[in-house]
Amino acid sequence: MGIKLPIMLSIGQVFRARRVRLGLTQDQAAAAAGLSRRTISDFENGGGRISPANLNRLLRVVGLALATREAIGRPTLDELSDRYRGEEPWNMRQRTRPRKSQ
Repeated sequence: MGIKLPIMLSIGQVFRARRVRLGLTQDQAAAAAGLSRRTISDFENGGGRISPANLNRLLRVVGLALATREAIGRPTLDELSDRYRGEEPWNMRQRTRPRKSQ
């Protein structure tokens, strides 16, 4: 099973920049990860699919890790849409803090 997400191009670009900064060729990075140079090339250019295990292997070669975190506590876009449904943008901009009495 491979992962193919729009963000993979960004991860591939970060990987490539780190690999180059470390002075590693694609061949060297591939050998260190136990993968083919073609896999490295495809990954850096946003093509092909890569398994989560191979992704982790590649990232470890350049000292990176992919982390996930729980999103609890942050509303989803649907929740925000429901929360502000029916409110006009000008109403939202007019909200101000109460004035202090002098």
